[in-house]
Amino acid sequence: MFGKKVVVPEKHFVVGGLNSFYAKKGIKFDVGLHALTNFPSRKSGKSSPLLKLCRQLRIPVDSLNLLPQSHSRITFGSESLQFDNNFEFFLSQVEERFPKERDRFRSLLSKMEEFPAYSVNAEELSTRDILKDSIRDPLLSEMLLCPTCYYGSARKNDIDFPTFVMLFDAIFKQGLARPERGIRAILDPLTKKLEELGVDRRMNCGVKEIRTKGGRVSGILLESGESLTSDFVISTCGAVETEALITPSQPSAQSTIEGKFSIMESIFVFSGSPKDFEWEETVVFFNDSETFCYDEPEGLIDLRSGVICMPENYGSPEPESIKESKLRITHPANFDLWSDLEQNTYESKKALWEERILGNGMGYLKNGKQTLDSFRSKTIFRDTFTPRTIKKYTSHANGTLYGSPQKRRDGSTACENLFLAGTDQGYVGIVGAMLGGIAIANNRILSPG
Repeated sequence: MFGKKVVVPEKHFVVGGLNSFYAKKGIKFDVGLHALTNFPSRKSGKSSPLLKLCRQLRIPVDSLNLLPQSHSRITFGSESLQFDNNFEFFLSQVEERFPKERDRFRSLLSKMEEFPAYSVNAEELSTRDILKDSIRDPLLSEMLLCPTCYYGSARKNDIDFPTFVMLFDAIFKQGLARPERGIRAILDPLTKKLEELGVDRRMNCGVKEIRTKGGRVSGILLESGESLTSDFVISTCGAVETEALITPSQPSAQSTIEGKFSIMESIFVFSGSPKDFEWEETVVFFNDSETFCYDEPEGLIDLRSGVICMPENYGSPEPESIKESKLRITHPANFDLWSDLEQNTYESKKALWEERILGNGMGYLKNGKQTLDSFRSKTIFRDTFTPRTIKKYTSHANGTLYGSPQKRRDGSTACENLFLAGTDQGYVGIVGAMLGGIAIANNRILSPG
């Protein structure tokens, strides 16, 4: 591939990392995929990041069979904003509910359009500070923060402005979709492409050391004991995790801050369709107060805010054609507290919080509280993962979703031929992760300098 031999060692036995898949009781689950952002609408045309990505990888976008969202919602107390894949609708929602903010919101949009969010030199400003200066009604600011934080922030109660701009565009201006087959529709053509290019892809193959000599990477030592020499290494396991592998360790200009934000997600599989309960939305972002709290909770779980996703509400299927559906509810969770539990206590706490999460989540769905018993009677399977689960299958420090709050947009590390890609490089989401990998390979290895 470009005259270079490429080896991809993967510690897990399935591909995908945080966007992988599994099966239980014959039911297939996507791990991370709530939504594929950057939906290529007719308006976005060839400028859509997803279309650009598919062109670069020579994957026909039609092969993904993307199903657009019906509509989604941000709910704070009694106030709601709806959005779909038509940005003008979201704009009208904001202006209808916050009429005094019309001009200031449009001015903020202009500021975001001018900001070089994708530049490796983009300044990592506080989005909260910018929103405070741009918008007078704090409720609108909080509602804008909620979906963007949940879909990509490693910062406590904030998100860096470049990431905010990227996610705002991806979620609201371009929109949400889901491949009909779920994450496998993306992973299958990617793995096939690697095989066609002659990439040596090794599963169940962890890296024990990144070996260095004279400030450069000389190769890697696999957990199997095999040593590989290398001219370059691109690491996607995270900045903190990568630095821990460097042997001997290399001095860095500054120590990397560990991320702390993690989640618990409960998945309820039920017979029938969400529309049987009059649930029309695809994704619901909720918060029970005017101030959005996005932080590691003091207890095991924080029920004050979260995300509800109904995958069967992508596309426009007839309810009678759907035999079973999933309700996914996500909340912030405390890694340390979950990790300290003994196994029996861990399982009992999972079951307890699973039920609390369901009861709480129903309060944000139409007639949810009234139909709770009916929903329980239709539930055929439940599954829950915690920060402890994320740590087990990804090796991410603290079971984090989005890595360190410090991003390395140029991919640089303490070693001149070792580069970061993935979350800690700064591009978030499925599309962002792939674009970031391409950017690092192109700019730092194939066309350095």
